[in-house]
Amino acid sequence: MEQKQLTPRENALIAYRHGVPAYIPTLFTDISMIQSCPQMERYCGGAVGKDYFGVEWTYVPEAHAPMPTAGKIMFEDIADWREYVKFPDLEAIDWEKQADIDVHTDFMALVAGAGIVPMADNRSAYDEDKLVLCMVINGMFERLHSLMGFENALMALVSDPDECYEYFKAMADWKIEYFKKIARYYKVDVINAHDDYGAADRLFMDPETWRKLIKPHLKRMVDACHEEGVIYQHHSCGYIEPLFEDFVEIGIDAIDTLQAGNKNLPELKKKYGDKITFCGGFDNQHVLEAPHVTPELIKQEYRRVIDSLAPGGSYVVFPITIGFDFVGPLLEEHFQYGMGFYSMRGEAPTLSLLK
Repeated sequence: MEQKQLTPRENALIAYRHGVPAYIPTLFTDISMIQSCPQMERYCGGAVGKDYFGVEWTYVPEAHAPMPTAGKIMFEDIADWREYVKFPDLEAIDWEKQADIDVHTDFMALVAGAGIVPMADNRSAYDEDKLVLCMVINGMFERLHSLMGFENALMALVSDPDECYEYFKAMADWKIEYFKKIARYYKVDVINAHDDYGAADRLFMDPETWRKLIKPHLKRMVDACHEEGVIYQHHSCGYIEPLFEDFVEIGIDAIDTLQAGNKNLPELKKKYGDKITFCGGFDNQHVLEAPHVTPELIKQEYRRVIDSLAPGGSYVVFPITIGFDFVGPLLEEHFQYGMGFYSMRGEAPTLSLLK
């Protein structure tokens, strides 16, 4: 019997539901990315400006993105957060109008610092039958250090955990209402919420601190997405291995970027691949973004990641980086090797996950 021809969206959904797709989906070929009301969470221009929280951002050319302006903080003591944190009024936004702008915005230009510009020919993120993923930046901890500075935020976790807990609770409450707006006004399959918890080789905080202060509220955010029928993907750069079992426990559906500082990804995939989709796994610092990296090294890195993380499905090629010069060689190797990876291994697509 002839096998059903899957659309890119259907194929990606199988991977996000922890099955074996017909071919390995990639961020660049199978997913349409949007950002909902991007100016609310971060200034989007190429100079200096404020987001809806009042945080000042400065465009940093080396990062191809705005960063919180150095030395500009809104408060130093976490006990003062209620006075200074003004949550944007979600009811004041014309969401139908905003959604129309966002789905026609050139996402790659936006993340490269070009601002909010429409796609050519008035194209929309909905035009192709791809999986639609909405990126939501500045999670609970990221927003905290954008408001009060990184060192102050880290000190607050230790000096006043009770106030940090209350802040995280309030921020999660606001994010949940934001997620509900996205689910209502955008045709999204996945909400990709960002919150970094680690540097390249260690966590920013003790795992128990994260479990006590952040985990309960993150679980509520995950649950809210599920209640809206939306997949929850968590973005967390850096080293996160000590939290992996917690991510699975609270129901996170997919995790990125799984950078190379996480040394035990193949073992984690074997243990948890039927419960959480692995997105990424690439060595950004030493390969994808390394100066003078050759196309051959990029192709070798692609094969290394695919061979270690793609078997059994529940995997998406999802490299999140500062620049994108690596994309050409990576996609060349993807079409050469990744498209036929499962058929070569005799792994049939889990079509039952589309029912």
